[in-house]
Order: sequence, then C-alpha cells, then structure tokens
Amino acid sequence: MLMPFVDCQQNVAMLLKQRRYLISALLLILLSCAYSTCVADDSFVSGDGVRYRVERFLLADFPVGLAFTPKGELLYTEKSTGNVRLVDPDGLRQRAPVLSLAVNALQERGMQNITLDPDFENNGYVWVFYTAAGTAKAYPANKVLRFRLEDGRAHDPTEMYSVPIDSGFLVHNGGGLQFDADGFLYIGIGDYGDAGRPQDLTIPHGKIHRFAVSGDRLTVPDDNPIAGSSIFAYGLRNPFDYAFDPLSGRLFATENGDNCDDEINLILPGFNYGYREEYECVGRQYIAGLGKYLPPLVSYTPTIAPVGIVFYQGDAFPRWRNDLFFCSWNDGQLHRLRLSGGRNRVLFDRPLDLGAVNCRIDITVSPDGAIYFGTIDDEGGAIYRLVPAPD
Repeated sequence: MLMPFVDCQQNVAMLLKQRRYLISALLLILLSCAYSTCVADDSFVSGDGVRYRVERFLLADFPVGLAFTPKGELLYTEKSTGNVRLVDPDGLRQRAPVLSLAVNALQERGMQNITLDPDFENNGYVWVFYTAAGTAKAYPANKVLRFRLEDGRAHDPTEMYSVPIDSGFLVHNGGGLQFDADGFLYIGIGDYGDAGRPQDLTIPHGKIHRFAVSGDRLTVPDDNPIAGSSIFAYGLRNPFDYAFDPLSGRLFATENGDNCDDEINLILPGFNYGYREEYECVGRQYIAGLGKYLPPLVSYTPTIAPVGIVFYQGDAFPRWRNDLFFCSWNDGQLHRLRLSGGRNRVLFDRPLDLGAVNCRIDITVSPDGAIYFGTIDDEGGAIYRLVPAPD
C-alpha cells in the first residue's frame, strides 16, 4: 500500500531536480546573453526575400557613434560618460575606455559621432564630435577632436574645430562627421535652437561644412561653393549624420524638422535646404523665392527623427548592396531605401522587421557585411546587428 506514495515521492524529487536543472540552464543562457552575442528573435524575411537574424552584440551605455576598424574592431561613443570604447570582433569590450572626455551631456548634448581617418591604417587617427563642458570663463562648445589609436588607448588628442553654444538651448547640435573619397572632412552643425541662423552665411550654425586637413588644423578648400567659406550646404536645422553614395560619390544626410518635415536630403554643393524662421510645412514642394533651394528626397510628417545613415556595401546581403539604410529615433524603425539609377530619387522606403528591437541611433556596416545599430530602451543601451539567417 506504500508503493504508490513512494513512487510519487520519487517522481516529485525527479521533477524538482529537473526543474532546478532547467532554471540553472536558463540562468546560464541569460548570463551569456548579458555579456556576449544573443539572438533576440527568430529569423525574419524582408519583402525581397532576404532572410536575416537580429542579434544583440553587447550591452552599452547610451551608444551614439559607431565605427569599425579594418580589423573588425568596433569603436563607439557613450553619450553621457564622454567615453570612447573599443570592442574586439568577438564582442569582448576592452575594460578601460580608449578615451574619456569632459562632456556636457544635457538633453541632446554629449558624445556624438565618430569616424576613422582616410589614412587610418597608416596614421591610426580617429575623429570624434562631442559637446565639451563649459567653464566659468567659456560656453560649452561642440568640438571635433582627433586622436591616434595605439594599443587600445588614445594618444596625442588634438582639438581641430570648435563652435561655442551661445544660444542657451540644449538641442540641435548637429554631429555629422564623415570624410569623402578625396579626404575632405564634412562637419554638421545644427542651428542650436535658433531658426534664424541656418540662412545666415556669416555664421557656422545650420550648415554642413567641408574642410581640408592640413597637418594639425582644418583649412577651407579653394573649390568650396562659397569662396573663402567652409560652408558646403545651408538651411539645415539639425543634420545628425550623413553618408557618401558609393556609386555617385554624392552626400546624403538625415535632417530633423520641427513638428513636420523630417527629411532625407541629397546634399549638393552650395544649395539651400530651406529651414528658416517661420518655417511652414511644405513636404517635398518647391519653396519659391528661396535661392538655390533643393527639396528633400523624402519628407516625413508626422516626424520620425531620422538619425544614423549608411549605404550598404557588404557581401552578407548582396540584394541590399548600394541601398540606403537609416534609423529613426521616434519609432525605432530601420528603414531601407532603394534609389533610382540616377541616384537622385527614392523608389521605395521599406522598413525591416526587427521584432521587439528598436534602431534608435547610429548605424554602420562591419567588414564582414553585418549591419550594426545602436539603441537605448529598457535595458539602458545596446548594440545590435543584422546577420544572414540560413534558408
């Protein structure tokens, strides 16, 4: 008569043992996800039949700018800490930061974009855009700094450009920082919250600037569109990021409107992109009476806050080669744009399914062709990647 009870006890003990094993296994999986790559969801299929997975590469403290070295190491900036971080190709982050800067990180200020020098493999130079903290004698300022990366540390930091924040506003810093194929440096400066500045060609605000690098200083190229000025394009509110088209060589930029007209723009030398005082929502319509005005390729109302942007040039997703990708802060979408043969029209905008993940800040492509992007959500910040999924 005791046998069924004994069997029951044995079964319960076995179930408890299995439960403890499953809990332990689950904890191990969660811990491994916290410190290394973790698959965030099952594979997805794009509208053109491309299968991909969304993986978490690593947790990060409000990652903003992303840049890969030719060896596959990832450099990224942390908005609030002032740190530049280095991660090896396997996702192992170097314990000590490469560089720590004293930043003012209020609202939209802080560490911004990062890019490699065109001759990085020989000189090791890395460039960063950041908001330097103010002092009793000086305003906070948006600055561009160059340093030499060697053995995981920054050497010879050199201030290359500075625009003091004298408006008192905490927004519209810009932050775009890219080199073109000829080695010229493009720097985006926002309007600092003052809509009267983008149309004023005597000041740097609300513009994209083009510089030559001459030793330890920036100079104005002789062929800039406005003689003697660094201004390459103007009439911009907050040009956060841009990318050069590998086919045409032209510059494409994200632009953040006010309560309407977020944009993707084709940036041509000397052209006016329309932002000004008493701006009215126009979408892609032509603005009469505004000299050298160029309408956007795409306009978004309600606003989505487009941020990081990149052209895909990897081998992992051949069908997407030369497509334009960008993240949008407001809704966390990853957009894929197909351009026309003339590279001056958008044929379609097809956001990719990321499951529960959001693409909120910068985006870049690794040497192996994976697409990396940054986000901040409940977990405080992370860097994710898209990789091919097996058929």
